[in-house]
Amino acid sequence: TARVLWQPARDCRPPAASLLFASLVHSMLSSQLSSWAQLTVATGVGVVCGITLARRRYKTRSLLERQRYFMRDLGLARAAEKLDQCAISIPVRGGRAFPLNRDDTALLLIDLQTDFLMSKGRVGRHYDDARIRQMEKVVDSVEELLTACRAAGLVIAHSRSHRYGAHVFPELVHPVDETYELHPRLRAKPGEIVVDKFTFGAFASTELEEQLRERGVTRILLCGVLTNVCVFATAVQAVDRFFRVCLVEDACAAFKDEWHQKAVSLISEPQVDPRAHHKCNGLYFGEIATTDAVRAALA
Repeated sequence: TARVLWQPARDCRPPAASLLFASLVHSMLSSQLSSWAQLTVATGVGVVCGITLARRRYKTRSLLERQRYFMRDLGLARAAEKLDQCAISIPVRGGRAFPLNRDDTALLLIDLQTDFLMSKGRVGRHYDDARIRQMEKVVDSVEELLTACRAAGLVIAHSRSHRYGAHVFPELVHPVDETYELHPRLRAKPGEIVVDKFTFGAFASTELEEQLRERGVTRILLCGVLTNVCVFATAVQAVDRFFRVCLVEDACAAFKDEWHQKAVSLISEPQVDPRAHHKCNGLYFGEIATTDAVRAALA
């Protein structure tokens, strides 16, 4: 049973707006105010009363009712309504599917910068040869994925991070530092979204949500680095904002393979477990697909 967040007062006194309205009506009837002044006063009082009643109705709603009310006002519930009206279906982990339309889906690429992907980067200079080869494979997969999504007309959004562990370096953003910039093969094209962030998740410190909403995006194909840090944080922040998420697993990487696998499991296992919220497609916390599956579905 949903918990009620507010209870009305015991004495059931009329609201202040009602008393104000009665007082002003009495004044209008007993004074020599012009008809224009009376109309202005009545309109203002009506607005005040309407706001008061709306707030009172909102406060008396249960927790679940307030969440639905909030979603309706923001138009976010339309994503759920369109779930069964999608033209494309991507096969994902657990024998499931991630439905989407070309006009409501974005490819979100997380921190695919020279710093994280190449040996000359601030982070990449600490990689061993095996990790460098792994990052090169990720660049190949992301390039294929990016080409397919651009050809399909999806919204493309990139994040760049100037947070390195506990340290933030805003001076890298303007002008854009050479290794802070996106990998040469994965650079943004004119018209694509680019946000610069200082939090691990791409939503918390940027206007990414607003820019995606303006373009009608309700679903996200997610890729990038590092899987267990910024990619995972972005997935959680996205579903908190009711974007449906599908992680493209082979277009992501972490410092260690086991860290990558743990992050993928944390994203997918709550979603596919039949005892959990498995019907909330891409919302707890995301579906898992491969680059080949996405390319085939978009072809």
